[in-house]
Amino acid sequence: MGKAVRLFNGTAEQTLYSRVTPTTEQRAFLQEQWNALAEYLKERLAVQGYPVSTWLQGSYKYGTLIKPVHKGEEYDVDVGVYFAWNPEEEDGAPTAQELRSWVQSVLCEYKSSCVELTEVLEPPKERCSRAVYVKQFHIDTPTYRLIPSTDQRRLACLSGRWEDSDPKQLYKWFRDTVDPDSRSQLRRLVRYLKGWAAVAFDDVPEARPSSIFLTVTSAEACCEVWGVHIPSIGDDDVLVAVVDRIYKRLAQDRSVPNPVDKTEDLNRIPMDAWDAFLQRLRGLNDSAQAANAAEDESSAVLAWEQAFSFLMPLPETDELEVVESATEKALMQVPDIDIAVYDRKGGALLTTYRNEVPNVERNRWLVFNIVNKQAVPDSAEIGWTVRNDGEKADYIGDLGHSKKGRGMFTVEESTAYLGKHYMDCVVFCDGSVFAVRRVTVSINPGQQKLAAQAPRAWVKLRTRRGRRG
Repeated sequence: MGKAVRLFNGTAEQTLYSRVTPTTEQRAFLQEQWNALAEYLKERLAVQGYPVSTWLQGSYKYGTLIKPVHKGEEYDVDVGVYFAWNPEEEDGAPTAQELRSWVQSVLCEYKSSCVELTEVLEPPKERCSRAVYVKQFHIDTPTYRLIPSTDQRRLACLSGRWEDSDPKQLYKWFRDTVDPDSRSQLRRLVRYLKGWAAVAFDDVPEARPSSIFLTVTSAEACCEVWGVHIPSIGDDDVLVAVVDRIYKRLAQDRSVPNPVDKTEDLNRIPMDAWDAFLQRLRGLNDSAQAANAAEDESSAVLAWEQAFSFLMPLPETDELEVVESATEKALMQVPDIDIAVYDRKGGALLTTYRNEVPNVERNRWLVFNIVNKQAVPDSAEIGWTVRNDGEKADYIGDLGHSKKGRGMFTVEESTAYLGKHYMDCVVFCDGSVFAVRRVTVSINPGQQKLAAQAPRAWVKLRTRRGRRG
């Protein structure tokens, strides 16, 4: 069993899977909205005289939808709209632009009766219209001509082109790639990779792989390694094998043929961004191999954290001491951190805590400062990672962020969302983790008195120096 499986999809307080997967309430809201829109579209578009149907497609259909992980990002749900007529009915049939105009018009009409729908994008996109909703999500409506006699589909583009596209056949291919007992694990695997892609390409968004790119390469890698049945091993072990297979494949050949239409290349990453993509994929593979070689859970998780950043939860501990295997001596003293609480940025100091913030209101300003700076090696880089949790952070799509730099002894943050959050301070030397301090920040509602900090024993874990990723 993988050493980090508990923090992937196991019994840990937080898991990577729970951090990237929509909650039951979020899925229910998305389902309610797309069902209502689909019914409205079918009813109103039927007046054009053609049979109209809808079909859910994309990540929601595949079961691989992930949460927005940054502020401003949205859930993406795809509802295909299909107008049916056979070739013998071609005379007088609508053009691609007419189909798109009909759908756009009905979406604008629907907006006036749906309070959750805030905007219909104008002008529409080349391959779909977009309806933007509250709660950080939108519905794209790609529009198709369906030929019932052959079950063929052609996508109507805004420019007037008809594009060969059959999302149903590709979905069926994915569904049947592995046996029913392995599908849930394959879907989790795709979600992990989509989470990695969401945080690994902030500085080079043009190199970010698409959802279908990751879905197809993951499924094909699973089949190459195990066939149709994934064995009973942990998610982290599966990810190690699959990432290695994907990296070796793409390092040799960048093409990703559509499994149901070999003439289509699903790799849409521009050539001038390909090196940046491969560099980050190699980094993910290095992290996976380092985690696989780790001696314990803590060192394995720290290796994965290099790839998944704030999405990867850390073990439930206050401090992590890294020891040299040969001597069992700590590489360095774990940092102690003072946290000054201000009423606002640049405002009045309210109180100071050490190594935790047991109680603070929203809209306060926190300054984190390493006290024992002398314990940090001169060549060290200090990483600070915020891991947000709770309903409000999910709603906003703000799961965390991180920063790292040499001599970065102090950072500042505001308190925005109720619940328990974490500021994790990690000290790196030559790419290896030397020590970790986890600061719990408990944000509570109301005008509560800031009490003196109660003494307590800190929970400490020890891990040996792991192989460098």
